[in-house]
Parts: sequence; C-alpha cells; structure tokens
Amino acid sequence: MTFEIKINDKLSLTIPTTEESQNIYEIIDKDRKHLREWLAWVDKTTSATDIENNIIERIAKFEKKEAASFYAKYEGKWIASVGFISINDKDKQGEIGYWLSSEFEGRGLMTECVRTSIKYGFKELGLHRIVIRCRSLNIKNSAIPKRLGFTLDGTLREDHKSEDSYDDTLIWSLLDREWKE
Repeated sequence: MTFEIKINDKLSLTIPTTEESQNIYEIIDKDRKHLREWLAWVDKTTSATDIENNIIERIAKFEKKEAASFYAKYEGKWIASVGFISINDKDKQGEIGYWLSSEFEGRGLMTECVRTSIKYGFKELGLHRIVIRCRSLNIKNSAIPKRLGFTLDGTLREDHKSEDSYDDTLIWSLLDREWKE
C-alpha cells in the first residue's frame, strides 16, 4: 500500500511500502542523539526491521481507521514522521504526533506537515477535535500548535521523568469550528 498527500512540489506525506524501511531507519539512526531527547522509542529502534514492522502496523491501523500516521518526504528524502497516532471514531477525536530530522529544522516544514494533517483530519476523517501533546521543555515542538491556532487545554505536571528531573506535558486542542484552512 502506498498512500500519499502532496503538500507542494517538494513536500508530501505518505505511508510508504516496507521497501523504504532501510532508508527511513538511516534517518533515525543518523539523528538518534537529537531524537532520543524527546522520544522514548528511539533506543528501541535498532534495525530496519523495526521500521518495517512500524510501517506494517501503520498500514493496518490506517485501514482500520485507528490511525493515519505518515512519513514526510522533502525533495525525495525522508525527513519526518507526522500524523494521527490515534483516532477515536466514536468521539471524532484524533491525536497528532510528530518528529523531524534536525537537518531540516527551521524551514517551516513540520508546520506545513501538521497543517496538512489537520486538514486531512477535519475534511477526510470528519474529526471534531484534534489534540497535540508535547513536553514543555521542547520549545520547538510546542510552538507548532500555538502557531496553528490550537488552544492550550492544560498541563500534566511533572508527568515525564528525564534522568534527574521531571518535565510537564502540554495538551493542546483544535476544534473543527475553530480551524481556518
């Protein structure tokens, strides 16, 4: 299965085939130190087989409408993961998660990927509410929902342990009636 949403001539969101596993793994492996700071799964991702299994899981969840999680490609290179890590069809809610290779930060690419995911969620999935959770210390990550018009619903205080300290999780949401394309 290949599913693609074109954002522009250079940027797209896709669910790739398992043949792309090695290429996606290399992006993660190359940026392991940067990603590890915010993402617990990075150290458990030790081979292209882990990515292959992830792609298979993404396809299965996409087909069951339980998730719509994509990889992003920019100028033909894999750069990120973004999309709905969970969808609650009963309540018409979805949660967006994302990461971006440090090589591509500061270009507005993730903002465009998240904006496209929001549009897909409201228009194609018929969602009423979209949520983004991010750690309070990850300033770049939490700037995206703010930039895209999300409302800060609340803070889960000290709910994430990092080495010797605790970090808060910020919970942002956007309702379909608040979304401006």
